[in-house]
Amino acid sequence: MMTAVLRYPVILSCVLLSACSAGVQDTLSDYEARLARSLQVSVAEVVSDPTLSSQLSSHLAPLPGRRELTLDEPELSIDMLDFLALSSCELGRVLGAGNSSLGKLAQPSQRMHYQRDVLLSAPACLQQLESDDPELASELSQLLGMKYDARMRYWWNAWFASDEWRAFQSGSEGLLPLPGTDESTLLAAQQALDYLLRQGESWHSGELAYSSSEMEAQQQQLLATAALGRWRLSNKALTKLSLRSAGLLSLRLSERPLCPAGRKTPQADIVQTVFHKYYAGVIQPYLSATDRFGAQMLDTLLAIGTLSDGLSPEGWQDLMNQLVEERRQMLAAHQQHVLAWQAILAQCGMMPGSQSSTGGSE
Repeated sequence: MMTAVLRYPVILSCVLLSACSAGVQDTLSDYEARLARSLQVSVAEVVSDPTLSSQLSSHLAPLPGRRELTLDEPELSIDMLDFLALSSCELGRVLGAGNSSLGKLAQPSQRMHYQRDVLLSAPACLQQLESDDPELASELSQLLGMKYDARMRYWWNAWFASDEWRAFQSGSEGLLPLPGTDESTLLAAQQALDYLLRQGESWHSGELAYSSSEMEAQQQQLLATAALGRWRLSNKALTKLSLRSAGLLSLRLSERPLCPAGRKTPQADIVQTVFHKYYAGVIQPYLSATDRFGAQMLDTLLAIGTLSDGLSPEGWQDLMNQLVEERRQMLAAHQQHVLAWQAILAQCGMMPGSQSSTGGSE
């Protein structure tokens, strides 16, 4: 499926993902350093706080692997003599390909293509056999019925037991890009998930036809963007940044007032500039874009999970629970960050909209 990547060069606009990620991490670190400097407090003092140590862990919890996300597929076969009798049907060619050594070692997506071809070519063959060999027609009809009933298992494994899905949830490619630098990454990932959902809905309703090359191209987009893993890393980085930044702001408030007389000071001017230029101008837009993508992705994945007719593996629920919890933690940390900013800005009458809310320079 690697050749399909050439059809979607848009998703490779940031080929050196690790370099892009380093640039985003530098941006987050720059904000934290400027905030600490403007507040005249120590990052080390905040980081050493035992109440934050567990929350500041840099390790992501492992997600369920291929085995935990794979559904059992029924073992269905047809007697070889009966297969020979089918050789005059298009179905005979399809069954022959599936019974070859190559077919038996095929990737999950290739097995789905095979099951699609079997089910789509069956009606014409059944019609022919009903007059020539009613007994074989009955046997074949039963086998095809079982294959049809198992169709959502084939569809599920084609995606979630695939190498592309493993790459999509891998955390090896770094953080998501900053807004305006590589919009195509998130767009390509969501397009692939939307395709996955639409295809699943079609198979669930019995509409089995699709383009193999289009499906493989969409799977390639999952692999190339690695967007689920990158979202988790970005979510974690933003959680840590929010907690540490809230700690810096709270530390300054608890140690000594930024504006002792309740009026803005030159140092408060610098803090206000960090708020407007770096928090509101850079961090908040990145957090919003990251969470917007995460919310849309989670909604799509939750919808996909409903298509397995309750047969989704236990690992799927574990996966969804983990992702929902990681998003909750990031939003809770961000709320702490916002409240800490509000407290220190209010102390100096610098809340946005107040009469003394004017910027200074750092």
